[in-house]
Amino acid sequence: MEQQPKQSKTKDAIYIIIILLLIGGVGYLGYQMGQTKKMLESCNDTSASLSKDKDELNEILKNTGIIADADNKEVKENLTAMLQEYNNIESSNVEMQDSIAAQKEKITALLAEVEVLNNAKKKDWGKIYKLKKESETLREIMKGYIHTIDSLNTLNINLKNTIVKKDEEIDGISKDLNNVKDKNKELQNTVAAGSVLQTTGLVGYAIKVKNSGTQTETNRANRADQIKACFTVIENKIAKAEAKTLYMRVIEPSSSELVGEKPVYFNMGGKDGQACISRQINYQNQNTDVCIYYELEKEIEKGTYIVEIYCEGNKIGSTSFALK
Repeated sequence: MEQQPKQSKTKDAIYIIIILLLIGGVGYLGYQMGQTKKMLESCNDTSASLSKDKDELNEILKNTGIIADADNKEVKENLTAMLQEYNNIESSNVEMQDSIAAQKEKITALLAEVEVLNNAKKKDWGKIYKLKKESETLREIMKGYIHTIDSLNTLNINLKNTIVKKDEEIDGISKDLNNVKDKNKELQNTVAAGSVLQTTGLVGYAIKVKNSGTQTETNRANRADQIKACFTVIENKIAKAEAKTLYMRVIEPSSSELVGEKPVYFNMGGKDGQACISRQINYQNQNTDVCIYYELEKEIEKGTYIVEIYCEGNKIGSTSFALK
């Protein structure tokens, strides 16, 4: 029976502690709310003070003539015109293109601010003045871009003119070189033509070889043992002094070439020709007497024979004779 009063006293003590803590908490919250209210009142006073200062600044700006009612509209017009001018600026320079794009973004942002100010019930002359100064700065920057681009365009024009001039000079030099090449080619052709050997006194005939070995000219086909051609290779200072191969080509009355079992092939003016015999001489740029003999392998026909002499692809002499 004695334990129940003790338990009741313990519970009462706990309740009293809890109540005291709650009272203390409510008091602290009340204190904090009071402090917060004072801070809000202070902020409202500061805001009101700032608003008042701002109104006074706007009034000063307007009354002193630093900014006028028309400035807000003028700022918008200037920014719009400036944006159009930036759109018209052309530059192939990548870095300058990026800078121009950045300036256009700034102008677009400023135009958005101007629009907000226009829609406001109360004019904020301080912001309008700031926008005015920023637009003037952007215009000065734009003037610098235009000057730079004009300078670059002038430089490009000068470079193009220089390139055109150099191209014309190169064309002139090329034409001169082509003329020189043409003249050299003509000269080479002239030298080549002049270096072609020529003959004089060319005669051709058939000969009869007697048992004693002596030779006599004959005009009868059935008596002919050889065909002989004699001539003089004329002096030529342009031609190379060297061994020269001469080819004797004989054309029969039937228009076929007179050749033996082993014909001699040679260059006949750019095509293949057949000679009956060839002979090499040592040509030293002076008159050289030459005789060429061809041993007949069979009896030849009657009629007119043509004898041609070739050297280095060129026909250098021609004659004819007749046999009965």
